[in-house]
Amino acid sequence: MKNLFDIQVWKQQLGLLPIHLNPLKENEGHMMLNGGNGDFCLQTTDLEAENIYSKSWSSSTKNYIIVKDDNVQIYNWLNDKKETVSQKIVSENFNKFYNYLLSKSYKSSKDLVPFIIDIFRQFRNLTFEKSNPVEALNLLFGLLTSLEDDVNNFDNRKWGLDEINFPDKFGNYVEQLQNGISNIRPELDLIIRHSAGILFQEAQKEVLFFNPQRDLFGGTSSSLSTKTSLYSSIHYTPPFLSRTIVENSLRNINLEVDRLKILDPACGSSEFLIEVLKQLRELNYQGSVEILGWDISETAINTSKFLLTYEKRTIWNDRLDFNLSLVEDSLSEDWDNDIDLILMNPPFSSWDLLSNKENRDAVREALGNSFIGKKPNQASAFFYKALNHLNENGVIGCVIPSSILTLDSYSKLRTETNDLIDIKLLGKLGNFIFEDALTDVSFIIGKKPKTNHIPTIIWTRNEKGIAQEALRDLRKSIYNNQVTLDKPNFSIYQPISFPILKENWQPISLENHNFLKIIERFINEKKLFRIEDIFSVRQGIRQGAKDIFKILDSDFVNLPEQEKKYFRPVVDNDAIENGQLFLIKHIWYPYNESGILLENEESVIENTSTFYNSNLNPNRLILEKRAGINQWWTLTRPRNWQYKKFPKLISTEFGKSGSFGFDSKGNFVVERGNAWIPKKEFTVNDYYFYLAFFNSTFFDNLLSIYSKQLAGGKWYDLGKKYTKNIPIPNVHMDEVKNSDGYQRLVDIGKELSEGNTYTKSIADNILEKYFYPNA
Repeated sequence: MKNLFDIQVWKQQLGLLPIHLNPLKENEGHMMLNGGNGDFCLQTTDLEAENIYSKSWSSSTKNYIIVKDDNVQIYNWLNDKKETVSQKIVSENFNKFYNYLLSKSYKSSKDLVPFIIDIFRQFRNLTFEKSNPVEALNLLFGLLTSLEDDVNNFDNRKWGLDEINFPDKFGNYVEQLQNGISNIRPELDLIIRHSAGILFQEAQKEVLFFNPQRDLFGGTSSSLSTKTSLYSSIHYTPPFLSRTIVENSLRNINLEVDRLKILDPACGSSEFLIEVLKQLRELNYQGSVEILGWDISETAINTSKFLLTYEKRTIWNDRLDFNLSLVEDSLSEDWDNDIDLILMNPPFSSWDLLSNKENRDAVREALGNSFIGKKPNQASAFFYKALNHLNENGVIGCVIPSSILTLDSYSKLRTETNDLIDIKLLGKLGNFIFEDALTDVSFIIGKKPKTNHIPTIIWTRNEKGIAQEALRDLRKSIYNNQVTLDKPNFSIYQPISFPILKENWQPISLENHNFLKIIERFINEKKLFRIEDIFSVRQGIRQGAKDIFKILDSDFVNLPEQEKKYFRPVVDNDAIENGQLFLIKHIWYPYNESGILLENEESVIENTSTFYNSNLNPNRLILEKRAGINQWWTLTRPRNWQYKKFPKLISTEFGKSGSFGFDSKGNFVVERGNAWIPKKEFTVNDYYFYLAFFNSTFFDNLLSIYSKQLAGGKWYDLGKKYTKNIPIPNVHMDEVKNSDGYQRLVDIGKELSEGNTYTKSIADNILEKYFYPNA
């Protein structure tokens, strides 16, 4: 039986990070941390447990576990209940035991965070700060100090706060806080160490409507109407991610040095900085720490100052120095060149969202010549600047947009990164990391100097909750010296070489990694070819105004005959399903092989009076405001390659298998989609061959390796940029054309075009047998 009094057993079995409840009392117990749901308190010593409910409630957990004698005791403050399970049962059923704890860890309105947020919202109704609630947040921090000091003798320097003018009847709030919930009193130390970050996230919400009403006793309402700001510099880093980045960054730091210099240039509420201090304490680091933190938010800097002041006073004393600065743009600041560790979740602002010329100039200057293109994401500049300001043994742990790993415009940045640092850990986590945005998130941990190290790769399925599960298993694998984990929803492994794909750094599953090795060999042997060798993938037209030019087929039928020739069937995301092309809408397309047919407004009125009066003229002001047009009644980008009618394969703009159709007569105009035009002449059967291929679930597997997965995880970008490198059979090769597999796929393509989808599943077996053997 496992020794449950040994904290190492709990670490190895559950993959949670133990942090002492009280860093100054080694034997008091631990917080077992993953990052929110599933955290619990654990005591494995013989000391008498005190204030069990206060500790678990104040640390935003539900359960307090005590290993005692032959049993494991579970205390849950929400249920006010104690349960006892034998150590033997827990030891033999760790996963079931943890799943049971998870079932009892659900969020409730009585949790610490909603309790304190309720008070904070009362302060916001008191201060009427629509955004950047500096005064309300200071009142909240001042209130928290009442758990240790008398606010009537408030010492702002002790707490790292500005002077606070406490409002009348502030004692009511003090009483409300100190009473807690159901006679469970809050503990300041645990609130600050484990629950403060979420309050900063709440502070970023802009108030739409205040509620100034007072109750009969002069109390303030906590009712507010708020919205979350999506401005990229304040995407709150969830604890499970910051914890993982800090853990794995510190694995690469020499903790024998006398002093560590740590920077977070977009520190927010110091989620990274507080986490690194906690973990350094757990690792028994004996040296001193110098911290630098910058942010553009005053509430962020005030929060960080409050938290770090507390850490310095209670734990680190003269071994911690910190310097926090409110800045207009961290990229414009002078960064030191001797930094041991840079931890950051930089702003993910796109170029178009950068607020002014100075911000854009700072991005350009930071990137120098490492970016190919015109519109870099601000995060890429933070990342590259950080690389160049680490010392000779420095480490970086950074959250990044996944686009940095995949887009061609960042290829030079990736090359220079690979020249500067050893990448130790690279993970793609998907679109469900930030609570307030569907940004595709990855993270990277690297160390100077550059050697020939191959990184560990983390791939996760792009679904909610998977990333947290994967990072817990990453921790478990490290505790157990396990090199590879391959599960249906995530993979953790070290590839044969890096990058896995020559063109980008996209992490893929272990299964796809092994599959890729085989099909890339087929490329070298000229058994497969890239899509870009066979097809020219072209983007569809752009109207420049939403759906003004499109009409339903039923409306097209009722048009006068002389007007119908100015319309063509249109392909958008609704026109293709399971390989079949449907005529649902027509689009205004007054062009032929020679160009535009209606060169002036008089000819438009004369030839298409019905459509002119129903759609064009009523929307004239909208159409005239479009950029880049010569005549207001024309499409913004008609794509002159569509003037001539010719057979073509068509895909939707975003999709997967089933999202391809065959326009055999060339009548359709592609709008929100792509035309797949052969670079060499095709027979009709060639088109049907590829129709079957692109609509196979086998092709989904190829998309998952090479293309960009969209939010929700079910769709891929089918444009040229993301599909050009996919290896496919070449119908111009005799061994392809003369194979039995060719004719069988042709037959399937014909069936699909007629709506017979039952044949789709057969295509996979044919592809694997004839064109991707042993893959």
